[in-house]
Formats: sequence, structure tokens, C-alpha cells
Amino acid sequence: MRREDDPSNKNQKEKPSSLLGWFVTREEPDKDFMPEFQSQWAKMNLAGRVKFVVGILVGAILFFGSLYVVYLLLSAMAG
Repeated sequence: MRREDDPSNKNQKEKPSSLLGWFVTREEPDKDFMPEFQSQWAKMNLAGRVKFVVGILVGAILFFGSLYVVYLLLSAMAG
């Protein structure tokens, strides 16, 4: 069976073929995300919720810290 004939591929939209198309096309929002997230949040106990929020904060600190370090390195190289 060819790939085009596969029934699982019929529901998927074609991906943009160029890099410019990848930047200017708009993805459809995932309608299943929020209900699934809310059900998983409701199943979590207090310790799980605290761990989730702390993980978000640590990830944000690492992300913005790395951006700051890259900025410092680039400014040192330029100046």
C-alpha cells in the first residue's frame, strides 16, 4: 500500500514545503489540550501540583538565565 493511500494520513493536513511557508502558516489550535490538562490537574494531589509549578519556575529560570548568558557572551565578543 502506498503512503498516500494510508487512511491515517487522510486526516492530516499537508505540511508546508518551504521554510517560509513554515513561518507564515498558522497551525490549528489543539482543542483536546485544555480538557485533558484540566482532567490531569484534577487527578493530581497537592504535592504533584506543587512539583509541577516548581518545575515550571525552574524551567523558566533556566531558560531566561541561558538567554542572559548568551547575551553576555555576545556583548563581550562585540565589545
